[in-house]
Amino acid sequence: MDWPVMLARIAGVVLLGWTVWSIVKHVRERSEAVKSGQQEPQSISEQLLNNLLLYLWLLFMLVFSVGMIVNN
Repeated sequence: MDWPVMLARIAGVVLLGWTVWSIVKHVRERSEAVKSGQQEPQSISEQLLNNLLLYLWLLFMLVFSVGMIVNN
């Protein structure tokens, strides 16, 4: 296996681990905030745009990191 391929796969694994950790952290923080009632009030449009942007970014990072692992 070539060095560039190996480095790309290692980078993909690191990015995948970081993304999964970020998802788990987000879900835990969100559930704790709901349980304790400490969520700041947000408008519906603000919630929709924030969540849409966050989840699209996380989806992109999952696909990108898996692609780095599989395609090299």
